[in-house]
Amino acid sequence: MLPATAVDTLAPSSSAAPTPANTIERYVGQRVAAAGIAIAEALDERQHGRLSTATRTRGGDLLAALHGLRLFMLADWPFDEICRVHGAAALRAADVSPAAADVLVDEVLALLRKIARTAAN
Repeated sequence: MLPATAVDTLAPSSSAAPTPANTIERYVGQRVAAAGIAIAEALDERQHGRLSTATRTRGGDLLAALHGLRLFMLADWPFDEICRVHGAAALRAADVSPAAADVLVDEVLALLRKIARTAAN
């Protein structure tokens, strides 16, 4: 039998560890981006006539799901910061300009605050 050896000291890795693809932050960012795009589509429809029921329903469903995530995460996670950082990143990945991404994320967060106030009353 071989004798037990002391713990080996490992050299630090020269490459950065890859960011996991399936994180709660990434999921929230994708949901924020989807809600932001739904808002942009709703504004476009409104500007060119009438807002369709399908767009209104999809936007409401996305915001309701985000509100549920907010309630789940609010005690332990910086929810608004996660929305801002990862939502804007997801929108930029969908070829939305950085300025437009920031505006859409701000609008999603403003609507979530309104939903939270309404739900609290």
